[in-house]
Amino acid sequence: MFTKRRSLSLLLLGFAATATARAESGPEVGPDHPAAVMTPVTTHAGPPPKPLFDPRTYGAKADGATYDTAALQKAIDSCAGTGGSVYLAGGRFLSAALTLKAGMTFYIAKDAVLLGGIEAADYPDHMPAKTAASANRRSLLFADRADHLVLDGDGVIDGQGKFVKMNGREPFRPSLIRIFSSKDVTVRNLTLKNPRMWTQVYSECEHLFIGHLTVLAPPVYQNLDGMDICDSRDVVIRDCNIDSEDDSICLKTHGAPGLQNILVENNTIRCRRANAIKLGTATTGPIFGLRILNNTVLSAQYAGLCIESVDGSSVSDVLVRGLDLKNTGQPIFIRLAPRHINTPARGLPAATLSGVTIERVRALGTHTRTRGASTISGVPGMRVKDVVIRNCYFEMPGGLPTVPKTPGEKETDYPQSNLFGDPPGWAFYVRHADGVAFENVTVRLRKPDARPWLAIEDADVKTTSCRDLSSHPATLPRP
Repeated sequence: MFTKRRSLSLLLLGFAATATARAESGPEVGPDHPAAVMTPVTTHAGPPPKPLFDPRTYGAKADGATYDTAALQKAIDSCAGTGGSVYLAGGRFLSAALTLKAGMTFYIAKDAVLLGGIEAADYPDHMPAKTAASANRRSLLFADRADHLVLDGDGVIDGQGKFVKMNGREPFRPSLIRIFSSKDVTVRNLTLKNPRMWTQVYSECEHLFIGHLTVLAPPVYQNLDGMDICDSRDVVIRDCNIDSEDDSICLKTHGAPGLQNILVENNTIRCRRANAIKLGTATTGPIFGLRILNNTVLSAQYAGLCIESVDGSSVSDVLVRGLDLKNTGQPIFIRLAPRHINTPARGLPAATLSGVTIERVRALGTHTRTRGASTISGVPGMRVKDVVIRNCYFEMPGGLPTVPKTPGEKETDYPQSNLFGDPPGWAFYVRHADGVAFENVTVRLRKPDARPWLAIEDADVKTTSCRDLSSHPATLPRP
């Protein structure tokens, strides 16, 4: 039987094989080179699987003012395990927290909205008995061990965070979706807007597909990530449009399961106050088989791409290809360090970070609001290894009249991408690293700068066919 799980596994393997087959050097990447060749995207949801369970049958009003929580939960409980759909259509369904079940589709039609309740009491603390600790403990939609769960439709899930203010730290504010320890999960085609915490969280899941979502998380609160993938494996994130206050696509591991076989492809990202695509900050379990292909970042206050191991993770086998970066603070941030939570007294292993290939990146309009350049940095006794930057183009702001002093190690500091302020190199600063290679990399300044484009300290770095065009300042298009 050709199950959905097997299909998704083969899909992931196919992309890994394609990535390996195309790892050879490509043509030169200049300012007009299309950094990503996008594949077609789906534009609408298909019909909901039958049988259909209409919440109105169970008493829902769908008027946007009356709480429909009980009716929605009854429809979910009736649909569980049938392979059918809870079908929201033709109205605005106001609800407190709901628990989704296995073997069902939760379908929101184009003319329907699921509205999050306005009261703090609508979102009780709800965590599975056995899961890694997390700051994210409340949500509108919750599922645990809900295999074969689908969220679909052209409709909207609106947390009303833009209109209903909720005070409190992260654990007290609700996400829109949290799914734990579930297999064969699909979330697609919906618009997720106005969360009050991380928009959507998937923890310890297997065979997860997230596709063609629109995420609108405006900066009315802090910690409004676009999505968080935690301790999961065999994950595809494709064709999403994300506008988030905090990190847009955030990959984390809080425990032993780690992250395995993650594909992030063809997404468009705008990040208001943080990083666009980020591996970190929580990095405890092993991480390997990460593919980031053909993505576009329209803006990010900090980094366009972060690859970090700061809590003990062993990170390896990472491929980034086709990344268009516009108006970011730092194009690339690679960091290996032991934070204060990773102490020998806790028995955590030493972190490692190796085997990273980054190809066909184009960075335009890099800004100076958060300072800094791209950095690849370990710490004494913990060295980044085997990083290749190939066929890339970076336009950097420059403008420093003198070369800054060597920055401090900052081993236990939060690993934000501007960690070192203005580093000694205006495009790249590499420290405590072995086997770093720049191949066919072109760099360019917007303003004259006293620094070299590449600064190296205690690192083995090779450059091949790289060009510094800083004598010809670039005229950039508006981001």
